[in-house]
Amino acid sequence: MTYLGIFKILFPYMSAAFIGGAFNRFGITRGRPEKLMLKALINFFMPVMIFNYVVGNKALADISNVISAPLVGFYGIVTGFAVSWYLAGYFGAKNRDAKASFAFTVGIYNYGFLSIPITEFIFGKETVGLLLVHNIGIDLAYWSVGVGLMTGFSYRNITRVLKNPPLLAVIISLAVNFFIGGDALPSWVYNVMHPIALVAIPIGIFISGAALAESAGALMKKGGLRISVGAVILRMFVIPVIMVVTVKFLPVSYDLKMITAVQASMPAGMLTIAIIKYFGGDLETAVQTILTTTAVSLVTIPIWIEIFSRFLA
Repeated sequence: MTYLGIFKILFPYMSAAFIGGAFNRFGITRGRPEKLMLKALINFFMPVMIFNYVVGNKALADISNVISAPLVGFYGIVTGFAVSWYLAGYFGAKNRDAKASFAFTVGIYNYGFLSIPITEFIFGKETVGLLLVHNIGIDLAYWSVGVGLMTGFSYRNITRVLKNPPLLAVIISLAVNFFIGGDALPSWVYNVMHPIALVAIPIGIFISGAALAESAGALMKKGGLRISVGAVILRMFVIPVIMVVTVKFLPVSYDLKMITAVQASMPAGMLTIAIIKYFGGDLETAVQTILTTTAVSLVTIPIWIEIFSRFLA
């Protein structure tokens, strides 16, 4: 695992985001095509990809992994929310909408589209399956605490989690593992799922880049230097260190610690912009946060993964 090796994995996926942004700005996919792609991604490609990685995964035969992974995922996101909310005012987010949007976008890292290919490259397919179970906790934090920051806390936010196809795919895949076993499935099933799984990540990153480009005009509407600096300091330095130091001393598996090393290195999640727009949050704050942390992450991701992996090992 070297800086150059990780960067080589990262670069094509970042390029897909730039291409998605370019297609949006030139009007090639803007509007209905992007909505259809997003719908297909959430309802088909992501569930198939999850099934491909989780079913038959030996790392998930250990029940302690299945229990501890979502808890670690939930902790990492809620910690990000808490730190970002508390310090938002120091970085120029004064009103409630700005603070909520800052905390939401800084607190949620890119926990799927970038971390999945990097994790598979460094640690293998079985660790990706554990990462997807880890992301159950992230989804719970996303739709409960995260949306609660934006709208106020309500049990209705939790019902959104239960209607989430990728989350349902994880639950069904785990059930297949425990009650049937991945070895019971015929090989042709995996032969069909594998190419679909390979397509899911580039599509997701393409759509993320398009969604960000759609709102890129908000970046220039007001001076956002303090917001941008604050987002980079918290998302790319402070929160990752808190996450990694905590997990270092938790009684969890080596694989889960390595997942934390990757996830803690990620920038703000690109698709959070869609949630900010949907709930009428501060779009300018969100765009500034996502663009700056993503740009900085091109340099910091390989460095942090190397440092965190050594520390946690």
